[in-house]
Order: sequence, then C-alpha cells, then structure tokens
Amino acid sequence: MDEAWLRARSALEEEGWDFSAFDRPLAWPFEPRAVGVGKVRGTLFGVAVGDALGAPNEGEPRWKLRERRLERLAPHNGLPAGAVTDDTQLTLALMESLLARGTLDPEDLVRRFVALAPSLVAAGWATRQALERLARGAAWWLAGSASAGNGAAMRAAPVGLLLEGPDAQRRAALLQAIVTHRDRTAAAAAVANALVVGWLVRGGPPSVAMLEWAADALDGFEVSLAGRSQRRRASTVAARLREVAAFEGGLDEAFEHFGTGAFVLESLPSALLVFMRHAVEPERALLEAAHAGGDTDTIASLVGGWLGAYLGDRGLRSGTPSNWWDVSVAAEIERLSRPGLRL
Repeated sequence: MDEAWLRARSALEEEGWDFSAFDRPLAWPFEPRAVGVGKVRGTLFGVAVGDALGAPNEGEPRWKLRERRLERLAPHNGLPAGAVTDDTQLTLALMESLLARGTLDPEDLVRRFVALAPSLVAAGWATRQALERLARGAAWWLAGSASAGNGAAMRAAPVGLLLEGPDAQRRAALLQAIVTHRDRTAAAAAVANALVVGWLVRGGPPSVAMLEWAADALDGFEVSLAGRSQRRRASTVAARLREVAAFEGGLDEAFEHFGTGAFVLESLPSALLVFMRHAVEPERALLEAAHAGGDTDTIASLVGGWLGAYLGDRGLRSGTPSNWWDVSVAAEIERLSRPGLRL
C-alpha cells in the first residue's frame, strides 16, 4: 500500500489536497482487543441486512414511509426479497480484495469493481461514471468522480475490520475511496466509517469519545462544502461528527436537521445518530434507519455494519428477526468470515 499511497498523495497534493492530518500519528485511545470471527461476520451481515431491509424504501419521503411501514424484507429493483444493492456488493468486493492481496491494492480493487459493474444494483451515477472510465483504462488515482456522495463511505467497513492500526485504516480508506469518488468530503466520510468500525470491533464503546476521536483524525483534511448543501450548519465530515456528538433532539428532528439524501454530509450523520441512540436495540435501529426517508438502503446498511461491529453476529442475530438474515449474499459472507482469512 505504501507505493500506492505515495502515488495518490503526490497527485492529489498537486491539486491542493492537504494531508497534514494523515501525518499526525493516530492510535487507539484504549487497549484494543483481537477481532474475532463473530465481529467480522456480524459486520458484514449487518451491512447486508440493513441494505436489503432499506432498499425497498429508497427514494421515498419519510412521511410516506410512516404510512407504509415495512418490517420484513421485501422485493425491490425487480429482485426478490433479501437481494442486496451496490452497498453490499462493493463492500464484499473490497473485503475480497483485502483478503486476496493482504493490503489495499487499488489495481486489484479496480479489477474487481470493473468486473462487478454490470451486475451492480442501484449504483449511483458517480460510481458508474468512475467505473466506466476505469474500464477504458483510466489511472485509478485519476478516474474518480468529483462527487461528495456516499458511495465511497458505504463500502469502507472491511478496512476497519482487517487493517490493524488506525493510521493504516485512514490511508486504505482514502485509497479505496478515490477510485470512484475523487472528493475530499467523500474520502473523509470513508475514513470515518472505517475508523468507527475499527473502534467498535476492537472493543471500543459507541460514545461521544469515539466521534470526537474520529473527527480529530480528519481535522485539516477537508474543505468546507457549505455551498453544496442546503444544510449549512456543518460543512465537513469532522464538523458533522461533532454535531452528532452534541445533538440532543429526537430522530425526526435529526433527520430534518442532517438530511437523509445520498450527499454524504446527510446520510452519514443521520446513520450515526440512529446507531448511537439504539446501539443495543438492533431491530429498532434498523427499522428506524430503513424508514428514515431518502437514501434508506445506505443509511440502514451503515447502521447495520456498526451494529454488527459492536454486537457481533450473535448479538445482532439475537436482537433481530430471523427472516431478516435470508439475504442473497449469506453464503458469500460466511465464506469471507471463515477463521484464518485474515491479513
């Protein structure tokens, strides 16, 4: 990863990206535990279950979902109940690449993403445009779309699972992000997701300290996007993490305050609020996320990944309906979660 990191950093610094945040050493502020297979399986199943649960509601306004509440997996996008979307498909492709290469190898990741492109379900325009450029031979460090969408963040969980140190997680999360989303906010959100997963699977509690630590890890990296959002109270991922930590309203107020769209400054903090409020109530958390309105599959997928990272597969399974686990990628997750498949 070192060579890829230096190549990408050099190219991006020429465009004005500031990597001083990545030069500040980052350590776990607690004694980390080893990541067991239950945490790996729980995280991946959480991503898939949330994705499949939220997908039928994607794009619907919250008020309409109050009237048409779904509490079981349902068909979507012409696919049967339990089918996942690109949130899970790309997450598992990243997991496969990390396991196969032993590190974040952008060229291997790109090959997997391009091969997967024709079968992606409900992929966003930024991802599709970037994959088209990559398929035509564009360099991986140049092909990403200038988009602050959530497509890079939603798939970053395997980085937190498999890479041990938070410094390595920051670099790998950014590298996997820029192959499709060449945007500082999108990359910062991917880093935030990886760090939160890394924190939770190693025994850290869901807490204000977790959010503040992740925000500190990003300070100075981003450029304000206030002009690109109708919600201008916080215009960087770091600022949004701190807003989540301080937010005192209910979930309805949170969804109105942060937003629930595919813009990552909306979906990421809204997902975090749901998780932080209901970390030990996985069924309630996933239902709240799946009915948030807007980009429900990604919001629920993020929430599910963090629930699985915190509770492990047993805790997540015991706190959710058994039929939610009938996801289309169950066998693939079991294979990727086998003991011994570790970096």
